[in-house]
Order: sequence, then C-alpha cells, then structure tokens
Amino acid sequence: MTPGERIKQLRKQHKMTQEQLGQIIGVQKAAIQKYEKGTVQNIKRASLIKLAEVLETTPEYILGWDNIPQNLIPVENTEITQIPIVGRVAAGTSCFADNNIIGYESVSVTDINPSEQYAFLQVTGDSMYPLFMEGDLVLIRIQSSVDSGSYAVVTIDNDDGVIKRIVYGKDFIELQSVNPMYPPRRFEKEDVTRIRVFGVVKEVKRKF
Repeated sequence: MTPGERIKQLRKQHKMTQEQLGQIIGVQKAAIQKYEKGTVQNIKRASLIKLAEVLETTPEYILGWDNIPQNLIPVENTEITQIPIVGRVAAGTSCFADNNIIGYESVSVTDINPSEQYAFLQVTGDSMYPLFMEGDLVLIRIQSSVDSGSYAVVTIDNDDGVIKRIVYGKDFIELQSVNPMYPPRRFEKEDVTRIRVFGVVKEVKRKF
C-alpha cells in the first residue's frame, strides 16, 4: 500500500472529506488530492506530522516504514465526527457561513447528541483566564437559552460573541468573567434585550 493509499484509507475511516482534512492540517484540498494520488514525492515534515496526528497514526505508518499503526482504531470501532471551528460569532449572522469556518475538530460521537448542533469557538483575550485561555477551543452546543450559572457564548448588541458566566436575576442579566480584572456587566430592565445567547459551553480543548 502506498503512502497516498494509506492517507486515503485513514481519512475515510475518520469520515473526513479531503477539504476537511486539508483545513485541519492547514493545506488546500488540492494538496490532499495530490497526497492521495501520489503525485507529491515528499510530503513536508510539518504536514506529515499533522497528518499523522489527525489520522491517529504515526508518520512511519503513513510512509510505509511500519506495518502496523500503533494507535489505529479499527473501522468498526471508529466513532468520530468533525465539528466546525468558527472564527467568530456575530448577532444576526450564521456561524456556519463558508468564510467563517476556519477548520474542523474531531470529537467522539459519544460526547455529543447527534440531533443537536455544535460548533467550536476559539478563545481570544484573557477575561476568562485561567478557566478558558487564549487559543483554547471551546465546544458550544447551540441553543438560545441557558440555565443561570452556566458558561455560555453570548452576543451584546451587534458585537462578536463572548464567553461569560451568565446569571439571571429578577429583572437583570449579569455577565461574569473569571479574571478578577474584568468586573461583571449587569443589564437591567429593557437592556436585557441587548443580550442574545448563542449556546452553552460543553467542553474545552487545550493544545500544547
């Protein structure tokens, strides 16, 4: 089996399209097509390492230097799906617009409800430090309301979405940061309508 055939087989086992795999490792769909067809004689080292990581194998296996991948999951036991990573969440716009999806992240289907919609949002800033750090990927279950005390992604007016702890009172909504340098923001009476809930935080992924 050639390296291209191995890449294609592993990609299909992980239920990814060529475009999705390319977005995850940072190359164009055309590059993945060339890898799989064998028209690229030498895959760049950085791309090879990323391929192995995403496809849950080793560079040696992809190159044919190892007959058995060390951590390859059998097809029948592979229960992985791809969740889009959105660059921003804005009021009144779809987070799944083509120009807003910056990549995909693999998750186990046991960690989500297939009947619900999810997205990853990349954390920016330090208002939620140290619980959520800049660069973290936060898995969001998309819904228009959350329980008081939940960590959620919300939009204020027409600004981009932010992650906050949301607390409801009798006639107010308070958005709380984890970092004490950022005071709570309270919206009272008619101002509560300025807030829109995008979804609830379900998981955070941090890569080193």
